[in-house]
Amino acid sequence: MPKLHIASADGTTKTIDLATLTLPAVIGRDSELSQVVLIDGQVSRAHCVVSREGGGFQVEDLGSRNGTFVNEKKIAKTPLKHGDTLRIGGTRVRLHLTEEVQDPLVGKRLGGFDLHSVLGKGRFGTVYRGVQVALSRPVAIKILADEYRADPQRVQAFLTEARRAGRLNHPNLVQVHDVCQVDEFHLLIMELMKGSASDQLKAQGPMPEPAVLRLLTDIAKALGYAESQRLVHRDVKPDNVLVNEEGVYKLADLGIATPITADGLAHQDRIFGSPHYVAPEQARGGAIDGRADLYALGASAWHLLTGKPIFDGTSRQIVAAHINSELPDFEQLAPEVGDGLTQLIYDLLEKDPVDRPANAGEVVKRIEDVHLQLQKDAVSSRPRVRRRIVRRRRRR
Repeated sequence: MPKLHIASADGTTKTIDLATLTLPAVIGRDSELSQVVLIDGQVSRAHCVVSREGGGFQVEDLGSRNGTFVNEKKIAKTPLKHGDTLRIGGTRVRLHLTEEVQDPLVGKRLGGFDLHSVLGKGRFGTVYRGVQVALSRPVAIKILADEYRADPQRVQAFLTEARRAGRLNHPNLVQVHDVCQVDEFHLLIMELMKGSASDQLKAQGPMPEPAVLRLLTDIAKALGYAESQRLVHRDVKPDNVLVNEEGVYKLADLGIATPITADGLAHQDRIFGSPHYVAPEQARGGAIDGRADLYALGASAWHLLTGKPIFDGTSRQIVAAHINSELPDFEQLAPEVGDGLTQLIYDLLEKDPVDRPANAGEVVKRIEDVHLQLQKDAVSSRPRVRRRIVRRRRRR
């Protein structure tokens, strides 16, 4: 049944079945005005209302003092879909609006692999939590989607990406163990991870500076290894940054990377990447190098620290903004982030790759310097004084 999963500001959680409510249902802190009562001083007496819209649901802000946010975007009224997160004051409400449908492969054994549950679904396949039976090893198993099994080109691309990724070995890359075919199914066997940076953002909101510094260090090391292998990842984003049980961040999907040729550049046969994180030169479809990945790393850090991507709009508008628009004021969006990391993010997001750090190794060194400054600030009794952040203006 459709449900609201509520995580209050005080750390308590509860689940409300929407079927038990009379819709439209007001959410707020006044028990006389609201059906869903939130004990949160930042929530208005009648904050927002959830109602049916066609076959689905919608939420409308009721003129609240602090606003209603859906997936960190302030709204007046908007439809709701499964997995959306509302921020109402300091409380987060996640919507579960679909029935659980049992995947037909869950509980099956394919070859030497047991499939236990679905971890996620993408355009080209489903990823399962499973076990490699012979080794009793927990693994993630990606299975090519049914509609692509009969497409020789898609199958070949799946196998090529898997084998390319399997040849790479670094502690900050998600390890590919094997690729195989079992009956009509094509399987990619990978290291099992706890979740993604996107999952952390959805569950906890903007990440604190120390956590983002750890993430940046780990992923910059992964990108340094990619540089050493003469590869450009092309799709660095929070969805592709995974974390294990020990808190180590690893970059996934390096099998989609494109090689750097003898001229020191990777030549794109088509524009690749995700609009919210794509470097300007990559969005234009031109030749790129590892500095395009550094831009995407900076855009990912911005999203994780502020809770929202740099630019909003349609995919076309977002890509155009990466090419042409000045950055918003990061210091205003994340005032608690220190000068060192703020400056690094601005430098990673320079429009011209010449103005960015030269390589991932330089980024790692810059992060080490930020860590040292944070340690000095922690033991110093003097109040922190912000220094002037250098933001280059785009050349006309």
